[in-house]
Amino acid sequence: MPYPIWIRLEYQNDVGRIVGFTGSIQSESALIEVLERYEITRERLVSVWINGKAYPTSKLDRFFSKI
Repeated sequence: MPYPIWIRLEYQNDVGRIVGFTGSIQSESALIEVLERYEITRERLVSVWINGKAYPTSKLDRFFSKI
């Protein structure tokens, strides 16, 4: 997938409330930094949108198995 891309992450925070992050990322490592900064794990993710399209669960699982 060519970068930069727009992402929208919806995830559960520490108290179970669903919150979100929207931003443009320049690389896979930038995405990993966002995940680490907001302490987003695969289990906490509710939805992922890339360039306005839902990201398939199978690809999301594959991504998290790499990191």
